Amino acid sequence: MRIFDVDQAVPADMRDFSEALIPGEEVRAAFTSQTGAILFTERRILLVTHENLLEERVETGSYPYREVRHFALQESAGGGFRQLRIWLGTEEHPLQLRARTGADLHALQRLLAEKLV
Repeated sequence: MRIFDVDQAVPADMRDFSEALIPGEEVRAAFTSQTGAILFTERRILLVTHENLLEERVETGSYPYREVRHFALQESAGGGFRQLRIWLGTEEHPLQLRARTGADLHALQRLLAEKLV
C-alpha cells in the first residue's frame, strides 16, 4: 500500500467520482491528495489513484469493509500530522493517510469501527 498526504474533503463535493459509485451509494467521508482521493462510502473504501507517466491513467480500487483487518490512529505530540493506518485484505503494508490536525480522523476511526462490528 501507499502513503497519502491528504486533506479532508466534503463528501457531497465528490461528484467527480460518481462513475465509481453505484446508484444510491453515499460517500460518508472523503480525503483528497495530489495523486487522487480516498472515499469511504456506506459499503466500501474506494481508492482512486491518478498516474501521470507518458499518459494519464486512473486506477480505482474497491475494498469492502470486511477486508479491513485492523486500523490504528497515531497523533504527533507537536500538533503536526495525524496518521491513520488501515490494513486491508492480504496486503502486507497498510494504507496510510497522513493529515494535518484539522482533518477529522477520529470520525473516520468511528466509521471504521462501526463497519467492523
